Amino acid sequence: MSARKGIILYDSALGIDAAQQLAAIGRADIVIGIPTHRNGRTLGPVLDATIAAIETYLRSKRVVLMNADGGSSDNTVRLVQDAATPSNVIKLLTLYEGLNGKGTGVRAILEAATILEARVCLVLEARMPGLAPEWIARLIEPIMSGYDAAVPCYQRSAYAAALTDNLLYPFMRAFLHTDLRQPLTPEFAVSGEYAGSLAATDVWDTDVSRFGINAWVALQALADERRLAQVDLGVRGDDSGEPGAALDTRILHAVGVVFRLLAVHQRLWQNTPLPRHVPYCGERQPDITVPCTDCTAELLEALCDGRERHGDLWVEVLRPETLERVRTLLARPGDQALNMDVALWRDVALDFALSFNQGEGDPDKVLEALLPLFYARAATYLRATSQLSLAEREAAVDEIVVAFQAAKPAFLERWNSYRSWEDDEDVYWLT
Repeated sequence: MSARKGIILYDSALGIDAAQQLAAIGRADIVIGIPTHRNGRTLGPVLDATIAAIETYLRSKRVVLMNADGGSSDNTVRLVQDAATPSNVIKLLTLYEGLNGKGTGVRAILEAATILEARVCLVLEARMPGLAPEWIARLIEPIMSGYDAAVPCYQRSAYAAALTDNLLYPFMRAFLHTDLRQPLTPEFAVSGEYAGSLAATDVWDTDVSRFGINAWVALQALADERRLAQVDLGVRGDDSGEPGAALDTRILHAVGVVFRLLAVHQRLWQNTPLPRHVPYCGERQPDITVPCTDCTAELLEALCDGRERHGDLWVEVLRPETLERVRTLLARPGDQALNMDVALWRDVALDFALSFNQGEGDPDKVLEALLPLFYARAATYLRATSQLSLAEREAAVDEIVVAFQAAKPAFLERWNSYRSWEDDEDVYWLT
């Protein structure tokens, strides 16, 4: 399929019908894309906010509102089809082609923005609790001002932020030396030119085609040394799924993408990278306390179940001294087992990161075995921070960052003492 930057050399996520629609549309200023799969219960408010944003902020632009659907059997597509839109909006409804997952829908949107030579491509989730029309305008503005990519920064509860605060952000600070505060980006905006570059990257047969896309976009922008901006939007309602779920794919795919950056981008982190500051664009939000539901009972149950399901793999993954500390923790009665301190969590996470990349087992199983231990750390974090304001919580996060940074030299020595099972470090392999 032809695109502005050349020929796309992989199987496109756009079918013949989409190609015909794109040819008829010709060009667009802005593409707003929503990947969906049976999102009829949550899509309505997202559409309402998007249309309000177009009416208020984008009336002078030629906007394509695109729905890349994965074959929904509910009323998802009908909602988009029936939505009343301003006269400057053209709808593009299509079934994406390829692996079933959010990332493949995003790929279709990126391809469409490239073909339409759009100046801006904005991707929204089909479930965005709290979405306000001004958020859309604020995400688009950095791209209109010359940035290649813009990602949101939200005010979230302690549990909704637990994965970012305890693993993704400290990991990025330690290994890529960046202050990107929320690398997990379910929504984002990119320039039309960068949309083409992302669409042409060879990752679309991996977990990036699923929920791994949420972590991949920001990481790839950093690796590509693109101009990346953060936009502080405010409170995003919790959509973090079922606390303690045995197979939470949103967590598993995101962690897999971040762990895999160690192999894919070795040259970036094995040397000491220069600090990578990601500026905020627009106003910052005031400090608040975001309420958090107590889900420690569910997390304790998940930890106990995980010990039965994954205990044997913990023996293979964890260093003996780390394993002994985990066993000591789990030997405590009742919910006292939910007291995983920063140092132990750091060592657990890095042992799993090494095994994921260089171990002899199935990387997917390694991630699944990490999940109950993450839940133990998340419960510890909730107890310590759920009543704090966001600014007060940052002190706890800074402690985690410092712990990960201090462990990097020893981790580098361990990494280089192994021979990776994958000789080609430029191949992005996750599954």
